Amino acid sequence: MLYLATQFAWFLLAAFGIGLAMGWITCTGGKVRFWTGPIPLLVGAWAAVAALTWLQVVNGVAALWLETALLYVAAYLAGCCLACFVRTLFAHRDSVLAIAGANVGSIPEAPAAPAVAAVKPVSTQSAPLLDKVEGEDLIPGRRPSGLVAARSGKADDLKLIRGIGQQNEGRLHGLGIWHFEQIAAWTSENIEWVGHYLAFPGRIEREDWVAQARSLAAGIETEFSTRARAGEVATSRDDGTQGQGNVAGISEGGTDGKRR
Repeated sequence: MLYLATQFAWFLLAAFGIGLAMGWITCTGGKVRFWTGPIPLLVGAWAAVAALTWLQVVNGVAALWLETALLYVAAYLAGCCLACFVRTLFAHRDSVLAIAGANVGSIPEAPAAPAVAAVKPVSTQSAPLLDKVEGEDLIPGRRPSGLVAARSGKADDLKLIRGIGQQNEGRLHGLGIWHFEQIAAWTSENIEWVGHYLAFPGRIEREDWVAQARSLAAGIETEFSTRARAGEVATSRDDGTQGQGNVAGISEGGTDGKRR
């Protein structure tokens, strides 16, 4: 193959360039896991075909054509993967900068402290706005701080996050989670607590709720949120305003999201 690579160097470079262009166009900018999806299957198929020539099962002109095709496919896939990786880095950077800018712009000016005494800030973690849920202190991790109601009376549609359906959204509303920026600010302890409370520990990390919430909080659509807004996801078809009433219905007779 090395000999063929030197003979067709310019053609391979062109295949690599086409792969870069296609990878940049088709990549959504979401989190990429190269060890899942079609990539392992393509690599396995490539290795299987390569083995036919390396083990001399196929010889002559047929082997020459196969090896040439393998080189082109490898160059094309390398370009696709590189472009998708770079675009993901840019999307993540833009998301972080947008969230940071939004947080800086939303910080109100602190009132001047009186000269007679210093004002001690109140921590929302130590003084939550909502009552404790049953068995809260027995759940590993730390419950995230919540709000009694959505700001300005309008909640974000949490179902635009892959993994949050109508029932899980209702459970999150019951915990005082109404906005993308709340989920985007979860720590590892918060993720552990919510995962155990909703009875699916590890799922929040696998589906990457926090990264999706960061993008949506910054106004950046994900591949899933685009499909959900288009009505292509059955579990995301409502106006996103379900709240405490939905939570009560789940705890009485539902099974989705029911805590052990």
